[in-house]
Amino acid sequence: MCSLRVEDVGEANVDDVFRVCSHHRLDDPVQRRGMRLKRRWLLEMLSEHGPMTKIAYLDDRPVAQMLFYPEEAVPFIADPRRDVVDIHCVYNPFPEARRRGAGSMLMRSLVEDGKRGIGCLGGRPCRFFVARPFNAGEGVSLSDFYEANGFKGSSDEMFLEISSTYQPRKKVEYRSLPEDRGMAIVFYNPLCEYSYPLATRVKEFLGEVDPDLRVVLVDEWRHPSDS
Repeated sequence: MCSLRVEDVGEANVDDVFRVCSHHRLDDPVQRRGMRLKRRWLLEMLSEHGPMTKIAYLDDRPVAQMLFYPEEAVPFIADPRRDVVDIHCVYNPFPEARRRGAGSMLMRSLVEDGKRGIGCLGGRPCRFFVARPFNAGEGVSLSDFYEANGFKGSSDEMFLEISSTYQPRKKVEYRSLPEDRGMAIVFYNPLCEYSYPLATRVKEFLGEVDPDLRVVLVDEWRHPSDS
């Protein structure tokens, strides 16, 4: 009989995150750069706020993960909502591990933490969870998964109320700056190991389109004022 359990990510099992998300690209040098950035981010956030990821293990093998963070910890959000936790993604890439309840077990574990006091909020209960679903092209879509687990809202932002009523965040209008004209700025985020490789491919593509165009890669977390 298969055994399924959920653990928070700490220093001892941090590399299990990549055995889930990058299981088929562990030897790709660009992907490994993204993995190093995420590993550093996970350990820094663990030290400053607490665990930001949960992993589901099937017979001691990491098969699914859920990444989340408190909105107030994001350095490039101007007016973060206090005691709100953002679920970045839920991912189970292994067909043989799907439909065994790994994703639902991850969600139940997070919601239970949110009700009694979650580590990334300093032990305080969560007011509500938010998520912006996207389609990874594998398994159940995130919007369907969140809806099945009680979330409401739209594709822009879904939410699950825990201890208070949902409060949408104000949208900030983008305005170009004169000093940015004539160049391309490509942002990447270290909380996803695919973000840096994607930004690198975008830079290469832009270089093919216009070899004279200046292209700058910017880490959103390290350079929040630019973001």
